[in-house]
Amino acid sequence: MPDIASLIPILSACALLALAIDCYATAKQAQGSGNPVSPEGRLSDFVFFTPFIALYYHDEFWLSLLFTLPLILVTVAAQAFLRQKSWLKGPSEVWVMIPGPYLLTTIGYFMFFREGILADPPPDPAIEISGKAGDSSWLDFWPYAVGLALFLLTIAARRTDSICLGHLFFIPAITILPFFTDHYWWTMLSGFVLFLVCVHRMFKVMNSDHISAASIMSGYFYMMAAFGSLVVYAIFY
Repeated sequence: MPDIASLIPILSACALLALAIDCYATAKQAQGSGNPVSPEGRLSDFVFFTPFIALYYHDEFWLSLLFTLPLILVTVAAQAFLRQKSWLKGPSEVWVMIPGPYLLTTIGYFMFFREGILADPPPDPAIEISGKAGDSSWLDFWPYAVGLALFLLTIAARRTDSICLGHLFFIPAITILPFFTDHYWWTMLSGFVLFLVCVHRMFKVMNSDHISAASIMSGYFYMMAAFGSLVVYAIFY
């Protein structure tokens, strides 16, 4: 059993207390009808920060991260049940938030606790000599060219179906192409910045009635693709 297992009872008690406080706040608000504005935030939403605790147990990070998932799933299921009973106020669909903290936690693990993840490994003298002997080819930059081409096609789209199709190809590209470069993390970061630019462009092109759902789906698709890319990188690299 990982060391984080000893924290599960405490975290569960805190999650239960947070749910009780949220239900009390809802009941209090229902009695005081003079304040029609309902709070959008919930104290129990802090359960989404639970995966970051796995960074403290970085020696057994992956197992510790897995142990935080049941607590989040149970809390979100309880939120949905209590909201259906009108005992809880707040956003209804929070399932889409689950991949976000796990993605950020995994990035933090690689950046701060994986040896040499931000620094280039010391060059092998034999490889360095052979590298100097040959000339670099433009083929070495083809991943960047593909990503840039898809980015330009996406932001140049002027119709809703075109920009959705552009996102459908661009998001997998910016999460797969880093494997074909020598700078995985910098390429992933650049892809994320370009993704934000594409989303900003999507807000200008799409109809206001569909932009909210499209942006949520686009963000969720990116989080899933990025998380899958990180898992592959963690296992094979």
